[in-house]
Amino acid sequence: MSLTAGEIGLVAARWQDDLVGGIIRSALSPAESDRLVLELRTPGSNHYLQFVTDRFSSRIGRIARKPRSAPRPHPFVMLLRGHAIGAVIGAVRQINDDRVVAIDFHTRGTLICELTSRHGNMFWIGPDGLIAGSFYSNRSHKRALVPGKSYVEPLRRANTDTRPSRFEDDADIERRIEDYYLDRESDAALEKKRRVVTRMARTARRRLKRLLGNLDEDRARAQEADALRGRAFLIQANLGRVQRGDSQIEATDFEGNEVVVPLDPSIDAVSNMERLFKRSKRLGRATPRIRERHEEATGQLAQIDLLVERILGGTEDLLDEMQRDLEKRFPDLAAREAKKSGAAPERLPYRTVHIVAGKIARVGRSAADNDALTLRHAAPNDLWLHVRGRVGSHVVVPMGRGEDPTPDVLVDAAHLAVHFSQAKGEDDVEVTYTRRKYVRKPRGAAPGAVIVTREKTLMLRLDEARLKRLLDPIPAFQ
Repeated sequence: MSLTAGEIGLVAARWQDDLVGGIIRSALSPAESDRLVLELRTPGSNHYLQFVTDRFSSRIGRIARKPRSAPRPHPFVMLLRGHAIGAVIGAVRQINDDRVVAIDFHTRGTLICELTSRHGNMFWIGPDGLIAGSFYSNRSHKRALVPGKSYVEPLRRANTDTRPSRFEDDADIERRIEDYYLDRESDAALEKKRRVVTRMARTARRRLKRLLGNLDEDRARAQEADALRGRAFLIQANLGRVQRGDSQIEATDFEGNEVVVPLDPSIDAVSNMERLFKRSKRLGRATPRIRERHEEATGQLAQIDLLVERILGGTEDLLDEMQRDLEKRFPDLAAREAKKSGAAPERLPYRTVHIVAGKIARVGRSAADNDALTLRHAAPNDLWLHVRGRVGSHVVVPMGRGEDPTPDVLVDAAHLAVHFSQAKGEDDVEVTYTRRKYVRKPRGAAPGAVIVTREKTLMLRLDEARLKRLLDPIPAFQ
């Protein structure tokens, strides 16, 4: 069970007493995919602030040491490195006595942690009050928690959780919380490992069974080699009797039996004979290898069956050994399991660029990403731009209800549309713009291809200084 609202409130109060005035030194992406850690410096002490969004163990708390890092940092961690490093904590507060904690940083923004189990998420809110990024894509069914929109707090719950805290409220509360969850996560990790190894073993077993079936068929075909060679010799002995177009020949085999040898009527007798000799020779050569592979696969299947019997009572070390052995024999199984786990963070189909008036513009990364940006990540009233008649990125500027883009916003976004298109570097370029609700995707159209109605066109003359402001350096590309 995750921390309750009351338990989260106890930790938040500790942080408010101990950590206000502390400076963020780094943002860390632990090996576990459901969390982040902030390294904080207060006078005379370093702290590691952990935020966990796992649906069964959502929590916050200080941990004793720096965690093991993931091979690649989470995109949200990269966002925090750009915005929060060097920031000073001004306040730590619990929102509406709920499982939501906000950490305010002087002049920089706010980190909001919703520790609400399967809907849990983390957000960085910029000084303008808009969401700059989130740990996961929007998990809320009732709130539009997406970059460029204002953050909306969860609805206040009618019945506040009044369960007593499981942890005594003293200086060691965070250590006791972490010890409690480490034990739970250790058991859960062992069970997860057992499921993974079982799944890999069953996949390997199915493959070996299928391979053995195919080898049985190959072995049956290989046993035809002698019969094919005998037919070839019969054709050779009766070459003078065979005419082109014959579909068979009746002959007496070398044991005195009357047999019928089928022929391919489209070729002559010599070609029929040579074809049979070649097939016989090929099958004869394959027989030893088929037998060898059959014996090898049978032995592997017996080992897999033995492994499956040992999985249930296996220790973590034994399960690790089993998994390494399976990955060695079946290298692609590791990649399949990584894909199943969903550990990789979601890749956004757009870059984010800060433009004038505190606005942001989202720029599609590719043709397929243009579709995702326009059709799934843009709101109906957002501003939409694209270079007229040329291949290039879709550009979307989030707009509020009834809000019209200022001329500077329009020109900034148009510069991005031109720069990320085939018209890059040209002086005068036509740019189409409209509201997102007037853009639709025809059935069966190529990636990135859309139909636009109620569009307007502006002729953009390249302003090098404006483009340099937008791209040098490219700020907050996510």
